[in-house]
Amino acid sequence: MATKPSVSLIVFGIAVVAAVLAIYLPGWDHALLFDDLALTDGTIFGSYGNLLAFKQRLLSYGSFVWVDGLAGAGWWKQRLVNIVLHLGTVAALHALVRDLLTHTRFPEEFEAQPHFAASRIAAVRVGVALFAVNPMAVYAVAYLVQRSIVMATFFAVLACWCFVRGLSGRGAAWYAGAVVAYAAAVLSKEHAVMVAAMAVPLYVHVRRPAWRTVAGIAGISALLVAVAAAVLFGVYGEFIGKVFDQRSIDLTRQLELLGPGITQRMYPLSILNEAALFFAYGFLWFVPNVMWMSVDLRPPFPLSFIAFPQVLGLLGYAALWVAAAWAVLRRRGVLSLAGVALLFPLLLYVTEFATVWVQDPFVLYRSYLWAVGVPILIAIALTGFKPRAIYMLGAMVGLVFALLAFERSASLRDDYTAWSDAAEKIDLQAPANAVGRWRPFLNLGAYHLDRGSVAEAQKAFATAEALGALRGAARFNMGVALQQQKKHTEAISAFDDAEKQGFKDLQLYYHRGESEFALGRYAEAYAQFDQGLRTELPGLSSAEMDRIRQLMHLRRAESAIGANRFNDAIKDFNALLTASPSNPRLLLGLGMAHVGRGDMREAVALFDQLIARAPNAAAYYGRAMAYRGARQYAASLKDLDQAIRLDPRNPQYAQIRAEVAAAAAKP
Repeated sequence: MATKPSVSLIVFGIAVVAAVLAIYLPGWDHALLFDDLALTDGTIFGSYGNLLAFKQRLLSYGSFVWVDGLAGAGWWKQRLVNIVLHLGTVAALHALVRDLLTHTRFPEEFEAQPHFAASRIAAVRVGVALFAVNPMAVYAVAYLVQRSIVMATFFAVLACWCFVRGLSGRGAAWYAGAVVAYAAAVLSKEHAVMVAAMAVPLYVHVRRPAWRTVAGIAGISALLVAVAAAVLFGVYGEFIGKVFDQRSIDLTRQLELLGPGITQRMYPLSILNEAALFFAYGFLWFVPNVMWMSVDLRPPFPLSFIAFPQVLGLLGYAALWVAAAWAVLRRRGVLSLAGVALLFPLLLYVTEFATVWVQDPFVLYRSYLWAVGVPILIAIALTGFKPRAIYMLGAMVGLVFALLAFERSASLRDDYTAWSDAAEKIDLQAPANAVGRWRPFLNLGAYHLDRGSVAEAQKAFATAEALGALRGAARFNMGVALQQQKKHTEAISAFDDAEKQGFKDLQLYYHRGESEFALGRYAEAYAQFDQGLRTELPGLSSAEMDRIRQLMHLRRAESAIGANRFNDAIKDFNALLTASPSNPRLLLGLGMAHVGRGDMREAVALFDQLIARAPNAAAYYGRAMAYRGARQYAASLKDLDQAIRLDPRNPQYAQIRAEVAAAAAKP
């Protein structure tokens, strides 16, 4: 008889692992998404990996570097680590929920049932399994860079379990383990800072101590939270209670137009909003309606303190706090445990009130940490039913959850699936204070534009602009779409409009320069490329920034030739050649600049090098122009014939040949 629980636990474990792998392994080759770009721009691999260099998310971001060093490159390997961490969280949750229910007295009529012990085991397993296959978990596990929240949750649950084991009289080492795990949780993601506060309800529930002891435990836990918060304040202090980035500032300005004076009330209104969204997160964990899930959700932001339904959410959040605290402090058994389960999200959610959430007010992946209480509540609700009924219900609900989770994972396959899914979930008829709804359409349009689907891109950009896209971003991208259609006059007009709306990124000057160049307005093109070279583009790695600057430098040099700024062109080409001394495009451009300035001997020498290395029509044409400038018409005609032979479809060669032939015929 003693082996039956062990065997059943192994079977349960295999079933959960199989279900999790079935959900996530098909996504092993998914593309990187949005915030995942921190893995490629140097933010993580260029800054993390040293345990002695303290910084936020030291362990979670550092793990990407360590896995890469140990197992080699490959995003699929990193995805496996996310899955393993998720399974580790599930295992730790099972241990925690099992131990908590073991320390909980149920009503006598429940405990008197012959199947009570088996019922409790089944309830724990089903509760944990539904967490494992929950579609909401996908936004943490399948979104690669969100390893931070998965790892933080793993260590947070581990810390709580170690603490409960210590309370059960298993030795002081368990308390030490709890402190270490708590530190690891905070070093994985700062949102875990309030985990130490869970020591109070856990202690009260397990030990039922005197009030003086409760006060002592509360003091110790407050000290731990204070120390962690003080360390984090050095990193995040400037964000506390503030609108902390440019996009949030821009969104606040949009809200200001709807509710004058709202800028001064943003922090308390954000608290009101997040208190209401607490219930939205919780609802989706219990009723995971995938039609309400995406990577970019945009609920309305309240414009006043009596906004509906947010004001009800705040009242409900406060009432839930009172009810949970009352249950833990004044009741025993199941009610006390229910209070503990509610205090997990209530306490951990406090970090949402630290800053102003207007840019990302409703982000599903963060709820992975707060959902720790979900398996406890499910286990409480199911305990007492016959084990067979519990397992059957769990299997049916688990199958539905797993299928929905598989669909959610598939929606994160690449930029197209993620942003098209998000765009479909946007309510186009929502009130204007649902700011930020344009972002999925802007990103979806960028995806289509990159792949040449110009009509689809223009449609998405038009929707983004209608929804209030910030700083002319949608108008700029519409200009790029027009540029791809070679409608350069219309493109320049769109770029000008984007600039008036506040778009002043480096890309504006590059693309406007390209359209000016295509229209033969070389002086204007030169000015645009020159401005672009003097403009910074934040958020890019130094290597990517160097690549963009090299391209802008080249286009400025080529524009200088057309604008008859030959000295500037020669200076730019020579500067570029120091990095790429054998680049044929640079040598060709330098040669043409010398032709323009009248340095025919230098030009011929450059074209001779190019022709000796790799004969091509452009090089022969360039040398022909140099010979023409030197009045060596016979040599010029010979090179033009070679250029025409190599590229017979270029009408310019034949036209220039006719001009040279006419000049040669003159006495």
